[in-house]
Amino acid sequence: MILRGVGRRYGLRGPWVLRGLDLELPARALVRIEGPNGIGKSTLLRLLAGIDAPTEGSLTDRPRTAYVPERFPAALPFTAAGYLVHMGRVHGLPTAEAAVRAQEWLARFGASGHARTPLAELSKGTSQKVAVAQSLLAEPDLLVLDEAWTGLDTAARDELDRAVAERVADGATVVFVDHDPKRLAGAADLAYRLEDRTLTPAADTPGDTGPHVRIEATGRPSAALPPGLPGAPVVERDAGNPAAVRLTTTAAHSDTVLHALLTARPPWHVTGLSQLPVPVPAPVPAAADGAAAGPMPRPAPGAVPADTAAPVPERPGPAGAVAPVRETGSRTARAVRPPVGVTTALIRYQAATLARSQRWLAPLLLYAAVLGVGVRAGQPLLDSLGYAAAALLPAAAWLVRLCVTQEPLAARTVTAAAVGPSRAHCASLLTGLGCALALGAAGAGIVLLISEPVSTDHTVAVPLLPAALAGLLAAGCSALLGTAVGALCARPVLHRHGWSLAATVLGALLALVTDGSPAKAAVTGLVSGSLTGTVRVPLLPLAGALAVGVAVAALTSRIAALRE
Repeated sequence: MILRGVGRRYGLRGPWVLRGLDLELPARALVRIEGPNGIGKSTLLRLLAGIDAPTEGSLTDRPRTAYVPERFPAALPFTAAGYLVHMGRVHGLPTAEAAVRAQEWLARFGASGHARTPLAELSKGTSQKVAVAQSLLAEPDLLVLDEAWTGLDTAARDELDRAVAERVADGATVVFVDHDPKRLAGAADLAYRLEDRTLTPAADTPGDTGPHVRIEATGRPSAALPPGLPGAPVVERDAGNPAAVRLTTTAAHSDTVLHALLTARPPWHVTGLSQLPVPVPAPVPAAADGAAAGPMPRPAPGAVPADTAAPVPERPGPAGAVAPVRETGSRTARAVRPPVGVTTALIRYQAATLARSQRWLAPLLLYAAVLGVGVRAGQPLLDSLGYAAAALLPAAAWLVRLCVTQEPLAARTVTAAAVGPSRAHCASLLTGLGCALALGAAGAGIVLLISEPVSTDHTVAVPLLPAALAGLLAAGCSALLGTAVGALCARPVLHRHGWSLAATVLGALLALVTDGSPAKAAVTGLVSGSLTGTVRVPLLPLAGALAVGVAVAALTSRIAALRE
């Protein structure tokens, strides 16, 4: 992932937060971002995660990404496991695989007992565990952590340390910000300090604090250790037993070091593990080949172990403890499965959020009330179809506005990091449009059942099937225009709730009465055709409404990346 001359403003014309950033993030690297509060660290992480687009410069080669915000909202209408399954599908996992991984990560963070608990009932710490779990279950290639340890208990923090080390060992890039200067101290491959809107290299804090683990292993006499051991462990060899080696590393890197030893060719046999709770003074180490003394060189970011196709060690136990590791000979890597349709998964997630929140009830009741007042049994069919199509437009704008704004901002950033803000916004619009189309079809169906297929003066019979087609297409015009109105009158175009609501009402009214509006043309065609009993299928208005809807969706999706 490469940044060239990247800058970011507050808003579209506000002051610069970042300017002229050049940064290259290699694979298999842990990157720490430092700097005082309010300097723009979160803005930089949002750029790296793809939540925001740079105001200037370019950002290329972004891999599959997951993001953890500092504070994760609990105002989502799902259980913890239900939300994780939805996010797993959004990341491209099949439903069954997403469910299994959701349970695995909840168990690892000590939250399996809350799998069926609604998010709104979770404590701040448990909500943060869910936020961290959603970022890890899809095994992203880029993991961006913005104060992700905040709110976690000690055991969960240690588990996140281990999870970070695992992602780096598997070849991912992890970028993190944390207020604790001791967080993953000494483990970072790269460290940068953000000051005066620019990045400068920062020396990483030596990793001499926190618990350490001592690993004792034996192999062939004078056998070389695997190259690129994570965490740069201190290596000691026993002069009396050249087949034995002792490595001292941080607890966060212990699992990946064990993994590398057990999967080497030939493998090493682990004979002992012990935890060292206090910093260990670095002994005079022996080189990996038992010759010259000196510390193991730190692997360069992007270095690949000698063999990565090997068994994964068992998960660590409680905080600081290291569980025994199984030697199984060879590893079958977790298969990479073809992703499910991401847009489909996003629409399912948005639709489930809307359905569970019951916010759809208000526009539904509004539409039903308008139909109840204006449509009566025995009235001319085309008149009633035109009335139903006109009533649909404000209901569609309301539904789209709900879909665009229903996610709390922090949850929206998580979704945007997974798929990009433009696609996330488009999925919201498609969900609202789909709900509006379903509502319009239901309204047209009711009108067809209770209305008389005759002209306004009841003298000319109206063909039922062409009339039904014309009514459905007119409803489609209103749904598309309502989608455009809802998109233009909500986030990211208008952020203030009061202005947004007033603009939605005004926009829906103008779309119905303005000359040249596709919705007005479609409704007028039905009403005027009722006078003579002639059915006018609104193909041209439908094409115009489709063009307007696509243009507005493209425009607002672009704005979503710039000022979400």
